[in-house]
Amino acid sequence: MTFLEIEAFLSIVQYGSFSAAAEKLYVTQPALGRRIRALEEELGYTLFVRNKGVRHVELTRQGQAFIGLAHRWQALWNETQEAALLGNEKSFYVASVGSLLAFMLPNVFQTFIRDNPECSLHVTTLHSADAYGYVANKDVDIAFITDPIFSSQVKTNILFQEELCLVAGTDLKLPKRVKLNDLDTRREIRTRWDRNFDTWHDYYFGASAIPRIYLDEMGFLQYFTQSGDNWAFLPVSIARIMVKNAPLAIHELNVKPPVRTLYYLYRVQDESPYQEQLLTLCKQMLAQEEGIIIKDKA
Repeated sequence: MTFLEIEAFLSIVQYGSFSAAAEKLYVTQPALGRRIRALEEELGYTLFVRNKGVRHVELTRQGQAFIGLAHRWQALWNETQEAALLGNEKSFYVASVGSLLAFMLPNVFQTFIRDNPECSLHVTTLHSADAYGYVANKDVDIAFITDPIFSSQVKTNILFQEELCLVAGTDLKLPKRVKLNDLDTRREIRTRWDRNFDTWHDYYFGASAIPRIYLDEMGFLQYFTQSGDNWAFLPVSIARIMVKNAPLAIHELNVKPPVRTLYYLYRVQDESPYQEQLLTLCKQMLAQEEGIIIKDKA
């Protein structure tokens, strides 16, 4: 089993045909076919259903099952090559939902890279549902998410819980204590914190409520709050940062919003040596914030 054979298989799966994969890999179709036949001979089963006249490939049952193994094999190969190139340097792969990457984790990362100069830190943004596959396939060492699912390969632990609060622009001239019924959703900057928040929001405002702005990228949040005539539900740690730099104020509510829960994921029997240190730094920073409950004490 070689890198070229695994690369050929995954490319065909990705692009849907032998011809498209051959074009992307800059090889001829016969050469690509030879790689797949060599891989099938070594595995002892066929990976693709061969039907004449059909442009798009169809995987056999064994081919479907082999996709995950191929991704893991490729990831291990890449790690091997990386280790050879970097010598004594080591890598740590971190993924997170956007809200943590935009507001909390940058400060944690600064301390982490200062304390670990030999480590090459790789950071990416992922949605919660995608993070499990990345961790299981060893593309990511640890991931921070909001919406957990069950996985036998990936461990899910609660990192912290945080209160949500109402933040409104000063131009709206809202009273200190606000009733939910008095809020105009056409002035809302809507963000998705987790499933619990979505359920709560739909219950009180209706699933058909149309916000002024719907943001999926937290990095834009500060820009859109500068006008002073919008409102949003924000975690308290983010709200405290926002009110320092924008015409905003934190208001009390007659109905308490739900707390949001942040989780971290890692492989059950394959923890990175950097994992515990990063988690400790996260918890030290979180411990300084009011309204945050650290569930997994360092």
